[in-house]
Parts: sequence; C-alpha cells; structure tokens
Amino acid sequence: MRPMPGAQVTLDGIDAELMPERALFLRAPRALVVADLHIGKSESYRRFGVPSADGIDEETLERLGRAAMRAGAKVIVVVGDLTHHADGIGEAEMERFARFRERIALPIRLVEGNHDRGVRTLPPEWCIDCVGARFALGGVRFVHEPPGVDVAGGAPEWTVSGHLHPMLSVARGARSVEAPAFVIDLRARQLVLPAFSKFTRGVRFEPRAGTELFAIAEGAVVGPIGGGAARDDSARDGSARSDGARTP
Repeated sequence: MRPMPGAQVTLDGIDAELMPERALFLRAPRALVVADLHIGKSESYRRFGVPSADGIDEETLERLGRAAMRAGAKVIVVVGDLTHHADGIGEAEMERFARFRERIALPIRLVEGNHDRGVRTLPPEWCIDCVGARFALGGVRFVHEPPGVDVAGGAPEWTVSGHLHPMLSVARGARSVEAPAFVIDLRARQLVLPAFSKFTRGVRFEPRAGTELFAIAEGAVVGPIGGGAARDDSARDGSARSDGARTP
C-alpha cells in the first residue's frame, strides 16, 4: 500500500498530524481524534423508508482501525456523534461494532454530540468511556460543537471540535469537487475536524485571513490554504505552524 501523506502541524507547541483518513493524531498522548462517525445512519434511513447504500459502517470502522494502527495510537477520542440515531442501532450494528472492538481494543473516550444524546445506553460490548460534553487531554480541549470565542482575546488553549462537517471546493481540471477539510482558526485557537463518516453532507468553508484550511484529496492532505496575515502573526508568537503537506 502506498504511503498516505498527512500534514504535520504544531499548535502552541503541541505536535500533531492531520491524517488523510479524516483523523487528527496528537503525538504526545498518542491520541487518535475523530468526530461524526454516525454509526447506524444508513440503517436509520432505511427504517424510515429512505434508500441507503450498504457497507457504510463497515468502511467507517475499517478506516478507523487502519488509522489507529498506522498512527500507533494508544487511545481514540471521538469528539461527538459516534452514532446517528437510537433507531439506527440494531442487532447488526451492535455485532459489527463489537467485532471491531475485538480487533481494536484501545480505550475509546466519547465526547457527547447532539446525535449521541438520543441513545440512552451504548452496548457494554462496545467498551466506550462516555466522558460527557467536554474532555481534555494533552493540553487540548474537546467539545463537539465549536464554541463561540472572543477572537480578540483568543482562547487559553486549543479546542478540537466536529459537528460542522467542513468541506472545501478543490479544483480538478475544468471542474471542482467538494472535499472534506480540516479547519484551523489561528486566532480563536480552534480546530474543526472533517466528518469521519463519508455518508454526510457538510458546510463549505472559504479561505480567509486567520483560518487555515486543509483539504483531503486523492488520498493526501492538501494545504494550508488561506491563513493570510494571521498565519504570519502566529508564526511569530509560536501559536501555530504547519509543515509537510502538499499544496494545491
């Protein structure tokens, strides 16, 4: 299998990698961080009479396991929306995730997302540690929905979120395609993860001053795109630095 180029970033001295599997890897705690897996979404759609493709959850869990092994992770942090809806967790989904846990026995910390609130109890076979609406590890905060921050004052530490499913329009010859993206707000010290599930719609982001975008295209992380003057300021004060990504 050919190498999958990621992007190396540093956030206030915290070394991390943006991975093409749609994951963030924090090196010091060896934490693989993902958001918005939406396990059971396709099954939930089918139960409401909406046609949906097969194999979506299988691909999601296979990619999660592959990313964890490739990174050498010691823990997985899910920043919300592990599941999609209580009605989407049937016997097949329970057994599928239980088999995944037999292969990948790493601790999993689940930060509660808006879809997770509809699920009363996760199956004990999943071995999920539900840590509530907020969690901290390795000097980073995790919360599902990006918090509002007084940008002028910044934030005391970096926050990693999901929920928005960010997308970026990437040129491909004469046309453009929507690609999942990482969003790094240098002023607010916020990083928004792409949806880990491929069965999602997203919010399109545009390059602007103070925000770096990294798209996932053709098996690699492309960027940074944007940032502008704020990137120069962050380089001087050491708050953020990116290196090692392909540029468009």
